[in-house]
Amino acid sequence: MRLYIPVLIVLIFVCNSLSAQLSEGGFPLQVVTLKSTDRAFVNMPVLKQSVVKAAMDANKITDAQLKALTFAHAFNVDLRPSNSGVWYSTNAGFNVWRITIASDNAYSLNLIFDDFQLNNKARLFIYNEENNQYLGAFTARNNKPSQKFAVAPVAGDKITVQYEVPEEEGTPDDFTITRVNHDFMGILKFDRRPIQGKTAGDCNIDVNCQIGDRWSEVKDAVVRLIVDGREVCTGTLLNNTAENKKPYVLSASHCYDKWEYAKTTVYTFNYESPYCAPLDGDPIHSLSGAIMKAHYDSLDFALVELDDLPPPDFRPYYAGWDRSPGVPDSSVSIHHPQGDIKKISFDNDAPEYATFTSSSVKNPKNGSFNILRWDGGVTEVGSSGGALFNMEEQVIGTLSGGAAFCGNPVNDYFARFAMQWDYSSDSTKQLKHWLDPKGTGALELNGKQFNTNEDLCNAFTNLTDTDEHANIALTVSGTIEGYWGGTNSLGITEIVERFSINGDEILDGVSFGVGKLVTNKNNSRITVKVYDGGTYPDNLLYSKEVIIDNWAEDAMNFVGFDQMVEPSGDFYVGFELSDVNAADTFAVYQSLREYEDAENHLYVRQNGSWESFTSLNAQNHAMVNVMELVACNYSLLTDTPTVEQPKNVLVYPNPTAGELNLESDKEIDPESVVVYNLIGQEIKTSVIKTDNFRIKLNLQGNTAGVYFVRLPYGDSYVTRKISFVP
Repeated sequence: MRLYIPVLIVLIFVCNSLSAQLSEGGFPLQVVTLKSTDRAFVNMPVLKQSVVKAAMDANKITDAQLKALTFAHAFNVDLRPSNSGVWYSTNAGFNVWRITIASDNAYSLNLIFDDFQLNNKARLFIYNEENNQYLGAFTARNNKPSQKFAVAPVAGDKITVQYEVPEEEGTPDDFTITRVNHDFMGILKFDRRPIQGKTAGDCNIDVNCQIGDRWSEVKDAVVRLIVDGREVCTGTLLNNTAENKKPYVLSASHCYDKWEYAKTTVYTFNYESPYCAPLDGDPIHSLSGAIMKAHYDSLDFALVELDDLPPPDFRPYYAGWDRSPGVPDSSVSIHHPQGDIKKISFDNDAPEYATFTSSSVKNPKNGSFNILRWDGGVTEVGSSGGALFNMEEQVIGTLSGGAAFCGNPVNDYFARFAMQWDYSSDSTKQLKHWLDPKGTGALELNGKQFNTNEDLCNAFTNLTDTDEHANIALTVSGTIEGYWGGTNSLGITEIVERFSINGDEILDGVSFGVGKLVTNKNNSRITVKVYDGGTYPDNLLYSKEVIIDNWAEDAMNFVGFDQMVEPSGDFYVGFELSDVNAADTFAVYQSLREYEDAENHLYVRQNGSWESFTSLNAQNHAMVNVMELVACNYSLLTDTPTVEQPKNVLVYPNPTAGELNLESDKEIDPESVVVYNLIGQEIKTSVIKTDNFRIKLNLQGNTAGVYFVRLPYGDSYVTRKISFVP
């Protein structure tokens, strides 16, 4: 029997934590119920620890070390408006159906829908009210021919589904929830550092490190896959000879146990750190659903076509490919190890032909490339399906599995693109039919950025490899009075970052790297602001209040702008602290620049007046905030703004297996060269002077990982980040 309960409706006006999975935005109507019913709540069975342990063990020791990552357990359900939940009538012209689903101890929950055909005037939201995390509004625009729909994970062990339909449309049965997926590892940044405390290994290299600069365009083709709500893999957006923007994504067949899983996969773009540091990104740029076009177990590949074209602010790049039979002299892979932020791996040697075999993958002879040893970075579970690129930035293979890990980066296997092309004559088991629709017979195709002008978007930050993020305390006479990047007792009410981007840029939003967040969950908020200006911020262009109670600490948190923001010349982006509750603490990460003539980007409003950080510290040091701006309509003549550092200081090879060369156009004193680890401790190295401008360091005997080399350069110092992979 339909439950039909009168309620009051209140709209929510202040921005909470939102997801940018393709939706209409907005917030659910707040329903104030007059009574409750058992139909309004559904609890999943208790997930046995033996089931979790078995899944965790399988991630560690998989068949032939296939590198997909299972993070969730699926509960099969049959929940629809006609058999569960409660309908509420309202005085605002809507009927509202609501159900709350709980699964004890889940880090996050995600749902799979079937028979999904939303009413043309309806809105669907999925949210965790306690965590202020909301997905939606999903509308009829999210309807798909498959009538299936998958949503990204929502933090916490309890979520609410709310369906709002105009009164005249009645109480339709427009979908069925068929699976509730219980995250037992922590795939979301809300619980990261994730996965039972495990992120990608320390030897992995963030894709935005300087060593990966030449890959700054093709990296935007790489996406993270959440397959059927339970498994993480990697895929790559590909170009085709018609160059018609068909959004084909190539991954591994073993990531999709069934063809239909393409329909219930979430594809996430731009999940990465803003610079060369393991700082968690914001997985907001997600698309749900695709159609499987080709799938072949023997050569371990799956090609899908996304249901939706990636929008410009997702910054999509369509990677090229090479199907020639040759072997490259060196290669690179970009992927999501452990489902973590995007990483890049380098092999400076030629791979070998190999025949990879597992219970589900049985290569024909020489069906794979064998990476004998990675020279920088590695792959892990979650990297499956990640592309292998040649030095022309073209895809030549997809990751199946292997033995490589940080302690021993050897023997990974990538199914060869050249074999996947047309080894089978069946169009559902080959790439040729889909990627060469014009029948050109091309052996290779370059990648392409199709978006231009106002649709051409990119991410901009002032951070460089030499920066190190931290919470920078504001001290007076040895007493901590707060943070330069946040709450304080010294009258600093606004904190902004100066940007300069060539072009007639249109700002899409900004991500803040939150370093400190302690709140009482009482609607603490900041006001995000954008100013035009010259030497200091001047004209306020835009402001938006944002609740921060459940932002993620030690992670990037994105705020989208809900109107066009078009600064001119230099401009400033930041936030006002006035509405952070007095008992709460909030701060963004910053990097202190202590070298001579360092460029400052931090400006603060103190006691009503704007000041630069440089003018407020006796040493005239500079500071940069951990912020990443997304802007469109920028000029290709510029790249991400960077600090001017000497270009005539070379450190190579980087990554290194032990020996490291330093060259400079100024004389180098070997006694003044220092190597530090990530926590600032000086480490022992042997130093050999080659001549006045060159020295050799040897890192043998130290632990594999990331280090910093510091050396004098004239009247200042230069710091370079290096990766040591013995």
